[in-house]
Amino acid sequence: MNAILIYLLKVIAIQAVFYLIYTLIFHKSGRHSINRFYLIFTLAIGFLIPFMSIPKFQSYEPYLEVDKPIWYELSDLAEFSNTEAELIPVERINQSDFTTELIVAGISLISLLFLMKLIYSHFELIRLKRQSKEISKNGHRIYCSQIESPFSYFKSIFIPKSLLDSTSFDTIMEHELVHVKKLHSIDRVLMEVILSIFWFNPLLYLFRNRLIETHEFQADAEVIALQQDPIAYQEILFQQINAQKVISSANYFKLNTIKTRIKMMNKNQKLSKWHYLFILPLMVFLIFSFSSREGEEFVAPLKNDVSDVFDYVVNLSDSYTPSIFPLKDAEGVKLTASFGKRIHPILQVERMHEGIDLKTYKGNPVLATADGIVVEAGIINEISWGKIIRISHNGIFETVYAHLSDIEVKSGDKVKRGDIIGKAGTTGESTGPHLHYEVKELNKGFLNPVDFINDFDFKRYTSIEKKDIIKLGKPNQKLKVVIDPGHGGRDQGIVSSNLSESEIALMVANQVFENFKSSDEVEITLTRDKDELLSLKDRVSKSEGADLFISLHMELHEDEEEEMMTAIYNYQSEHSAASQYFGELLSKEFEEINRKFKVGYTEGNYVLKNAMSPAVLYNIGYFSNSESERYLNSEKGMKEIAQELSDAIMASKY
Repeated sequence: MNAILIYLLKVIAIQAVFYLIYTLIFHKSGRHSINRFYLIFTLAIGFLIPFMSIPKFQSYEPYLEVDKPIWYELSDLAEFSNTEAELIPVERINQSDFTTELIVAGISLISLLFLMKLIYSHFELIRLKRQSKEISKNGHRIYCSQIESPFSYFKSIFIPKSLLDSTSFDTIMEHELVHVKKLHSIDRVLMEVILSIFWFNPLLYLFRNRLIETHEFQADAEVIALQQDPIAYQEILFQQINAQKVISSANYFKLNTIKTRIKMMNKNQKLSKWHYLFILPLMVFLIFSFSSREGEEFVAPLKNDVSDVFDYVVNLSDSYTPSIFPLKDAEGVKLTASFGKRIHPILQVERMHEGIDLKTYKGNPVLATADGIVVEAGIINEISWGKIIRISHNGIFETVYAHLSDIEVKSGDKVKRGDIIGKAGTTGESTGPHLHYEVKELNKGFLNPVDFINDFDFKRYTSIEKKDIIKLGKPNQKLKVVIDPGHGGRDQGIVSSNLSESEIALMVANQVFENFKSSDEVEITLTRDKDELLSLKDRVSKSEGADLFISLHMELHEDEEEEMMTAIYNYQSEHSAASQYFGELLSKEFEEINRKFKVGYTEGNYVLKNAMSPAVLYNIGYFSNSESERYLNSEKGMKEIAQELSDAIMASKY
C-alpha cells in the first residue's frame, strides 16, 4: 500500500508542476496545437516518470572481504545472535489487512461506477442517433434532434432542429468539423477514462478543463481564419450562451469558456515556439527528482513490444514490497542470526548484521519476496558471500540472498513474488547450509527483514521458557562441573603486560573451585590445577560423566575499545540446547553488573565439538583493551569473574 501511495503522490506532484508551467507560460500563447500536445503528453508522462530508472553506470562495490587474523584461534566460528531467543517460523493464519483491502475495494468500486457511467453515456449517444433525423449536407452526416446545443462526437455531428435553417448553421458546422478533423473526441474519451479510474486525483480535473478549452481555441481559430469575420463569429457564440451540455465526452459548440475564448480570438501576438524548449530542462529536472533510484544497479531495458510497458503501468500495487518468507519449505527452519549489531564471526568486532540468517537444509528453494529485476546473480565475493542474488524492486526496495548452492536466474531477469530464484546452500564463508537474507529501502538503508515477512510469525523461546525445560544435572545429585583453564605450560596463550592468559584462566578456575569447595550441591573439577600443558584430547576426556564443561580463555581484538565477553557453544552438538541455555545464564549474570556480553555458536572447535556434556567456551575479556587488561589482571576482577561464573553455575541447577 505504501508503494501505491508514494507513486500517486509522485504523479500528482509531477502533474502539478506541468500544470503550473502551462498556466503561467503557455495557456494564452496562441499555439493551440502545441498546447494540445503539451497537455496530453505531460498528463501521460506524469504517470510514467515514477517508473523510469536512472542507472548509475559504475562497477559495483563488492561486499567487504574478511581475512582471518593469524591470532584467531576459533577459525570455524559461525555467526552470533544478538538476542537471547531462538526464533522458529510459525505459519500465520490471518494474513490479510482488512482495512487496507476495504479502502482498495472502495476506491475500485467508485472507479467502476464512473467507468459504467462513461459507457452509459456512449449508449445515450446511440439512442440519440436513433431518435434523431439523419441528413447529409455537404458530404457530412448530421443528426437533427430536440437538443439544446450543437456538438460532435467522433464523426457524428448533432445539431438542434432550430439551427438547421438558421444563418449561423454554416458557421457552427465549420466549428464542429474542426473537432471532427482534429480527432478531439479521442482526447476527450481517453481523458474521461483516465479520470474515471483516477477520480481521486484533483489535477486531472484541471487538465480536462484546459484540454477542452484548448480544443475550443483551436476550432475558433480555424473558423475565424476561414471566414475572416471574428465579430460575426463572436455574435454566434453569444446566441448559444444559454445552451446546456448533456454528454460528458462530446465536443460542444458552447462551453463555460465564452469569455476566455473571445479574449483569445482578439489576441494578436503569439508566443514564440522557442519558449517550448523550456520543457526539456523541466523534464530532466522532474525525471531526476521523481524517477526510481537504482543506485548501483543495472537497469534492464524494455522489450520491443508493449508487454513490458503494460506490466509497468497496470502493476501499481504492493507487489514491489518484500512480504513473504524467502524459503519455500519453512519446516525446520530456524533464525540463527538476527538483524542488528553482533560480534563478527571472524574479526570478533561488534558490527551491524544487515540481514538475518535462516538455518535450513541444502537445496531448499529460495523465493523472490517481491516483484523486481535481478541486478546481480553469481559469485560476487566467493570468500565472504559465495553465490549471491540481488534484486531491485521498482527502485524502492532491494533484497539480497547469499550463500546459495544454485542460482536459477541471471542479471536482467524480471521475477515475480514467489518465483524460485535459487537454492539455499553453504557457499562462501559459511559453516552450514543457511540463507542470508537482506531487505534494503534505498532511501532509508537496511531494515529488519523479519518486519517484512507477512506470511509467517516467529515464535520466541526465551531463557525463562527454557528454564522450565532444561535443567543441568540429575535430581538429588551434585551438579558436576568441569572447568578447563585454557593453555598452560609452554603454551601461555596471549600475554598481557602483567599476567598471561593461562595464568589468569587458572586463577579464575581455582577461585570457582574454592567457592564450591564446601558445597553440597555443586562439585567442581579442574582439567588442570597447575601450570601444565594438556592435550585437547585429555581436556575433553574430563567431560565424561560431567553435567557441564566450561573452557576459559582471553582474546585480542582489532578494536582497542572493545571489552566484550562472549560465551560460545556448538549448535550441532546433542547438548546444544543445554549449552546455549548456560551461555544465556552467564550473559544474564554479567549484564547485571553492567559487563558487555554476547552469546554465539559454532559448529567446530575441538573442545566444544567433542565434549561429552553441555559445554561452553567462555572468553572472559580482551587484553587489547587497556581497561579490560587492568580488570583481568586485578585480584578484584578475577574474583568478580569467578563469582559471577559461580552464580551462573548455581542458577543452572534450579
